[in-house]
Amino acid sequence: MASLISRPYPDSMNNNSGLAFIRLGDGEMKLLFGVSVKSIDPWSWPGGQSRLGKDLRKALHYPKYQYNTFSPFYYGIYDAKDICPFHELLSMIYQHPKYLTYTNLFVNSNYPSTKLLHQSLIRDHRKKIILIVNNETSSQKLTELNAWTCEILLYPNNGPLLWENDKFREQAIGKIVDAAKRYRNRLFLFSIGPLSRVLIHHAWLENPYNRYIDFGSTLDKMTKSRITRPYQSNAELNHDPSYLIKFDTNKRVFHVSSVD
Repeated sequence: MASLISRPYPDSMNNNSGLAFIRLGDGEMKLLFGVSVKSIDPWSWPGGQSRLGKDLRKALHYPKYQYNTFSPFYYGIYDAKDICPFHELLSMIYQHPKYLTYTNLFVNSNYPSTKLLHQSLIRDHRKKIILIVNNETSSQKLTELNAWTCEILLYPNNGPLLWENDKFREQAIGKIVDAAKRYRNRLFLFSIGPLSRVLIHHAWLENPYNRYIDFGSTLDKMTKSRITRPYQSNAELNHDPSYLIKFDTNKRVFHVSSVD
């Protein structure tokens, strides 16, 4: 995955290639199934079906990702058995299993490597990065981030509640679609919670020849100058297994196993 995100210069200038990666965490899973959420970040959902949950489900059902070999769309998933059966989650995603990976790919024990990836991206793609973060980012911090980005898009924190408003939803989608339309062969780094998942879908539909990566909270120390998750100060606190997903062609079911 890292090699796809940070391609060598000749490959990154190929006009016929792109990439998208979204991660479905517990917050997104609860939105999908109408479960109440009180996030560690300043967003929440009281429970019941949400418009954001519906739009996320619609995005997961979009079939075109299966056929765009040059601009693949990856999903990070995990076994959310406390929210829904794993096979039900997989049945919602209209994507080939080879494009499924682990939702915690960038965090916990992988976080030190992710920080190195961030440094590499900033060095190799300086002023070719579009950063999508929450509007609580301070003006001083925005000045620092402008040193290596070509554009910064700001979105509010409580996206799931605001997404219920038609005007906000249209403006939020319009902003990312406009950016996707204006750039080509650029790197879009997302860190705006559940909105990232749906907005990446719309950006990819508009222009699949950029790279849209949902880095989530791994960007927080860089964009907020503070620790927001335990793994950011102790990467070994949680050790994530690697999931192996195999499809039984005879029984037409998925089998999931883990390798520690």
